Amino acid sequence: MGVYATRLTSKSKDVLASIEEHELVNRMIYHKTAAEIMGKKPHSFEDLSAADIDFTMVVGGDGTILTLLQNFEGRVLGVNTGRVGFLTSVDLDHLETALRNYVDGDYYLDERLKLKTLLNGEEIVECTNEAVVHTDKVAKIRDFEVYQGDRKVDRFRADGVIISTPTGSTCYSMSSGGPILHPEVDAFVVVPISPFKLATKPYVVPVREELQVVLTEEDKQCILVLDGQKEIKVGHHDDIRFKVGETKAKFIVFDKDFYRRVRRKLVWR
Repeated sequence: MGVYATRLTSKSKDVLASIEEHELVNRMIYHKTAAEIMGKKPHSFEDLSAADIDFTMVVGGDGTILTLLQNFEGRVLGVNTGRVGFLTSVDLDHLETALRNYVDGDYYLDERLKLKTLLNGEEIVECTNEAVVHTDKVAKIRDFEVYQGDRKVDRFRADGVIISTPTGSTCYSMSSGGPILHPEVDAFVVVPISPFKLATKPYVVPVREELQVVLTEEDKQCILVLDGQKEIKVGHHDDIRFKVGETKAKFIVFDKDFYRRVRRKLVWR
């Protein structure tokens, strides 16, 4: 097992110190602030991808997992040290039990589709949650057109548009009025952000054809944001397209009940 850690608390520092001696662990990868806290040398994603490991334990929050999954194709066990941790499987208090269950084979592999972004024909990264095309200035709306294949889905004025996976439907998409999709549904959600007209609504679209977002105003720019981790300036002349990724996000989980997770993480907290 490899361990990737970035956002730590004093409690997680103590846990990681003990994890280093665990019989399952053969690689510890400390990134950015975690390396400073633990007094270790920071590593790159390449160090993790090149390692011969069975799975990666990610210690942090959802942002930590999303950052890793843009550069990593292996299986992930998320350990929450953030606030909500919707993508994580366990918290620190139940980590030892989770590792024992893994050794005993008492777990599930939850595979989620990812969203590939192409900018001017060049593949950027594959997103687990969503890609967002947003205005480059606060409180300035823009004109957007969305196409699926050669068919226009909609045209609207808004702060931006979200192209979300089922996994991302419980994140920014949901907070912008989009529906929650079960992760087994092969669909994307197109969600206008703060649209000007009340009649503008989200769309759930099949994944078999690529989506295109067109910026119709020649002198206006936007920002393409990928899983909240990577930002790229885009404009009218840029070709922005999205389609199903070639890899999948692979989560080690101990409870397959998606609806229970929604109630526990998003309703009862």
